[in-house]
Amino acid sequence: MTSPHDTSPRLTRRAALAGAGLLLAPGGPAFAAAPPEVRLGILQFGTVQWVADVIRRHGLDTAHGFALRDVTLANTDAGRVSLMAEASDVVVSDWPFVASQRAAGTKLAFAPFSSSSGGIMTGPASTLRTLADLRGRKLGVAGGPLDKSWLVVRAAAKASAGLDLATEVQLAYGAPPLLGAKLAQGELDAVLTFWNFAARLEAAGCREIVSVAQCAASLGLPEHLNLIGFVFHEDWAEGSRPAIDGFLAAVGDAEKLLTGPGSDAEWQAVRPLMDATDDALFARLKDRFRVGVAPTDAAAQEAAAARLLAILRQTGGARATDGLDRLPPGIFWRRPDEAI
Repeated sequence: MTSPHDTSPRLTRRAALAGAGLLLAPGGPAFAAAPPEVRLGILQFGTVQWVADVIRRHGLDTAHGFALRDVTLANTDAGRVSLMAEASDVVVSDWPFVASQRAAGTKLAFAPFSSSSGGIMTGPASTLRTLADLRGRKLGVAGGPLDKSWLVVRAAAKASAGLDLATEVQLAYGAPPLLGAKLAQGELDAVLTFWNFAARLEAAGCREIVSVAQCAASLGLPEHLNLIGFVFHEDWAEGSRPAIDGFLAAVGDAEKLLTGPGSDAEWQAVRPLMDATDDALFARLKDRFRVGVAPTDAAAQEAAAARLLAILRQTGGARATDGLDRLPPGIFWRRPDEAI
């Protein structure tokens, strides 16, 4: 005989409802549980902030079954720390970081976000036209001697012009704003900088000698080379497939709104987040962002990454690849519609 205090049938039903994503309201009908949360690491003025804004304004997170929450980050390194400390679920970083972490036993995964790339910029009155013209000149390089874009440009210069930029050019490493100022002051002949800073230089009248994308293509790499993407723990993603798949789908929808018909209205809404002080800069930032939105699948990513890893190691040595001579498996996250 069942005890009048035995509530096991009711608890069993509640557990079943919870497992199905529903909860039982006391004395009322079942109601939907709160959607899973995705904590996204965001830099101030970073481009992912633009996408996050579109997601929120259009309710794309709700439409795809998750709740987006921002985690404000001071810089890229802070993003990696936040991810490793599990203070963020998703941050923006590069796949070589994911490769080195997987090789060390930490199972991170990567989903592409942007193939926007920087380039070598020079002043409006400069006579520089090609990589070969840089011989003996003063070149500023953003990101340091092991920056992946710099190594791609070095490899392209060697292959196309027999030019070793590491030894035949006067180099100055520094932060992009500082290098841009030195270019404007005539202390540098050219600067290799990131795409958003290249946009600022273009808006100020500077000219691009060659893009990192063009250098990549000359080496047999895809012109749309997705070095930057969303990085997350594989175990978290496997345990939260609705959250990560919904997040990536929402990002795709937001990018369509920023690149498709009628996108000008979206950009006007995003503009306060862009630090675009004038219309020329606003236009260049929009154009360069749009160029970087190029769909690619995990198999294509892996093939391009393997080729790039070999180029990085040949150009920058073992330090450029954190000692890796081949890609660990599982770096690139596969969408639900991608076959293994």
